[in-house]
Amino acid sequence: MAGSLLTAPRTLWVISAGCHTAVDLEEGFTMAPTKDAQRLRRAAERKGKAEDQFQLACLFFHGEEGLKQDLVAAAKWFRKAADQQHAGAQSGLGACYSEGKGVEQNFVLAATWISKAAEQGLVRAQGCLGTLCHEGEGVEQNDALAVAWWEKAAVRGNCPSQYNLGLGYLNGESGLPKNAHCAKIFMMAAAKPGDDDAIEELKKLRACAECGTPDASRACQGCRSVTGLSTVRYCNPKCQKAHWKAHKAHCGGRQACACHRCKSDRGESSA
Repeated sequence: MAGSLLTAPRTLWVISAGCHTAVDLEEGFTMAPTKDAQRLRRAAERKGKAEDQFQLACLFFHGEEGLKQDLVAAAKWFRKAADQQHAGAQSGLGACYSEGKGVEQNFVLAATWISKAAEQGLVRAQGCLGTLCHEGEGVEQNDALAVAWWEKAAVRGNCPSQYNLGLGYLNGESGLPKNAHCAKIFMMAAAKPGDDDAIEELKKLRACAECGTPDASRACQGCRSVTGLSTVRYCNPKCQKAHWKAHKAHCGGRQACACHRCKSDRGESSA
């Protein structure tokens, strides 16, 4: 599969060949605490509020605000908050189990806790659960569920899920039909915040469909009239004419696409 994994400092990724995943500790577990570390610790111990416990777990995980990094303590406080249905803590505990940080690595427990967070609507957990379903890691492999979770996260701006859907449509994988228009929509969304892999895939989508020249400037007007995007591009009229026989059956292919977005744009129900 085309594409590669994102890497970032202080970021925990559940590794999946070709797909981006969405358990991002840098994004999800770094915040300005509402109390200094010692007050937060006392509050977490005495009052038992889930948010205090979650924030304390984050500080232990990263070793911040004067606390030495302690992954065992981080997992302990994530669990205390997770048991109180704190979605961020459930996701954090799932990430700890996934990578064996502070606890013994256990993919089934990782998926269990990430599922709990996803069901509460935590976006990064929804995206990650989609990838776990796609890979069959800790859960039964199920591409239909993977796509459903990616879609939930993608519409709320989750970049890894947008990329994964774009890749699925681009290659006709993960149970998705091959559809350049939908691939372009999701890759554009993922590329907007600067995803390098999505940017590279967009360059390929903008190449001449006949000869492969990058950043071809001539758009198929038949596709544009239906999609509003230059889904298929050519570098000159000669390439467009040469490619017509292959492209004719798919010109304006969005009309036949069964994805939720295209159905909505056509005024059709996704039920």
